[in-house]
Amino acid sequence: MIEYMKALITGSFDPITLGHMDIIKRTAALFDEVIVGIFTNSSKRYLISEDDRLALIKEAVKDLENVKAELCSGLVSSYARDHGIRVIVKGIRNVRDYDYELEMAGVNRMLCQSCETLLMPASPSVQLYSSTMVRILYQNGDDISAYVPECVTKFLNKTKTTQ
Repeated sequence: MIEYMKALITGSFDPITLGHMDIIKRTAALFDEVIVGIFTNSSKRYLISEDDRLALIKEAVKDLENVKAELCSGLVSSYARDHGIRVIVKGIRNVRDYDYELEMAGVNRMLCQSCETLLMPASPSVQLYSSTMVRILYQNGDDISAYVPECVTKFLNKTKTTQ
C-alpha cells in the first residue's frame, strides 16, 4: 500500500540557515509534503520576530513545491498527531545534536505512538552552520551571506540600516 506521507521539520529558525535548507531539500525529495514548523521557546530571546521568520522561510522554500512553512505552538508530538504527520525529521550536525534529538525522539514517540523521528545527518558542507553561529557573526558585524539564504542576508542588512 502506497501512502501519502507528510514530514514535519521543526525548529525556531532564528534565522533559517543553509544547513536548515540542506535538511529541508533532502526531506522534500523523500516525502510527498513537508511542513517546516516554526516553534517558539518562551525562554529564548529571538533576533527575528515570528512573523518575519515565517516570511523568510516561505521565501527560502518558494521553489520547493511540496514544502510549506507554518507557525506552530504547543508540543511537537501534539502538532504532528493533530495534523496526521507520522514522521518528524531532525537534522543533526554532531554528537551533541544526536544525544539531544535521540532523547526528544523518545519523548515524542511516548506521546505520539504513530510518530517516528528520522535523524538526518547534515551534509558535510554545512555541518558547522547553526543559527547561533549566524546570530553571533551578524551581531559582530561579520558577513553572513555564505551561511544563510539570500533573503535572510537582505532582510538582516535592511534591518541593520533601519536601526
